[in-house]
Amino acid sequence: MLNDGTEKIIKEAEGLLRKLDRLHKFSGKYGLTPSKEAQRLNEGLQYLADNIPEIAIPQNQDELMQAELKRRLNGEATCLDHVLSGRLYKYDNVIDMYGVPKEDILLLRPWLEANKEKVQEAVERLFHARDIEGYEIPLASDIPGLRRQVDEFAGAHIQRYHKTIGKFLEGLTKVGAFLRDINAVPTESQRSYFNTLTNNLAVSIPAICFTKEDGTLHIKEKELIRIYGHEGMGHALNYVVTRSNGLPYFLTQSSALTTSTEESIAQFYENVLFEDLKKSPETQRSLGIEHKFAEIYQESKDTEFLEEYRRRIFQYGITVLADTSLGDPTDPNVLEIKANKINDLAIDKSHVKSWIQTNRYSFDSEGNLNPGLVSELRYCARPVHRALEEFSRNGIIYDEKGRNIIDSIFLRGLWTPIGFVENVRIKANSR
Repeated sequence: MLNDGTEKIIKEAEGLLRKLDRLHKFSGKYGLTPSKEAQRLNEGLQYLADNIPEIAIPQNQDELMQAELKRRLNGEATCLDHVLSGRLYKYDNVIDMYGVPKEDILLLRPWLEANKEKVQEAVERLFHARDIEGYEIPLASDIPGLRRQVDEFAGAHIQRYHKTIGKFLEGLTKVGAFLRDINAVPTESQRSYFNTLTNNLAVSIPAICFTKEDGTLHIKEKELIRIYGHEGMGHALNYVVTRSNGLPYFLTQSSALTTSTEESIAQFYENVLFEDLKKSPETQRSLGIEHKFAEIYQESKDTEFLEEYRRRIFQYGITVLADTSLGDPTDPNVLEIKANKINDLAIDKSHVKSWIQTNRYSFDSEGNLNPGLVSELRYCARPVHRALEEFSRNGIIYDEKGRNIIDSIFLRGLWTPIGFVENVRIKANSR
């Protein structure tokens, strides 16, 4: 139960954030921002943030809500100010704006140093383990007859997975029951997604279906499981559980400030689903994959490792590219120094050179790297990792006993990375 003062601040913030949402929708539709209204809103956000006390380490629910709301208001005001002012943003301004923990950025190079050889081994293992005698041919979705056939084929598999995995998860965790509120449907989009307005978990047909040279249709089971874990257990459940819990408005609205936490949660549940299925031969049989699940699982572990490497080498590359201490970013000698720093840890060195050249003019007149590219570093934040450590310190681990506790806390609310961990710390300490 929050005290009256905190409730009042939260209510006032809701009014401002609803106006901000309307502003974003208007700008998205018309491609222009009403500057006078935006300026008034920016001042309101900043004024309210300034009137919330600074709380370094929240000790209870009231302090947690105030600290997270202040963080959110400051971040939204800074983002809006950037639109209004057009001022140049330094690297540190962007990192602070998105609340990316500096230690997570500093961990990028040590992780790459420790895992480069292991990634290379995984690549070799994957090459020798995978059957690549036949090509996986992309779908000819421009042909109406084939498109209908593919839609039915993909839709049947998606429904079977949704029904089977949904029932399976209901027996493992209380939040599994919320999967009943989610509709799993096929989409021709290249990316899978969860629509928060319709509750549709849209699974990409091109991502999970392919044809072989003989014209037969096939499903990429590993990819379908991965998508269901990531989009279904992660993003979809996060939104559905959040909306059903009577949380303050600001914790129910996605923002650029919360996307890194949302993605960290989705990646966590992507891995959880593979582990859950590994322990359930019965569910494997229901999905018709028990005879090849060991292969699916091993490929998932190898490709998960490769994807993490790709993410981290890209993120590390951004930090090197943004390093103004190395000199003029347009100087060919400086570009060579930056390429060599990245290549020390890269497997594909030709890609590094190409990427450096592609971004050689992505700097402003003061030598600052494009803030849009720097903002990609928000995805190197590791809130779930830190949160699991907080639980562990309190004797709660992700097993049959602790899973309900962790799931219910992880999936409730849309938090900034720092707020997410603070919420877990307070909840874990109170048990």
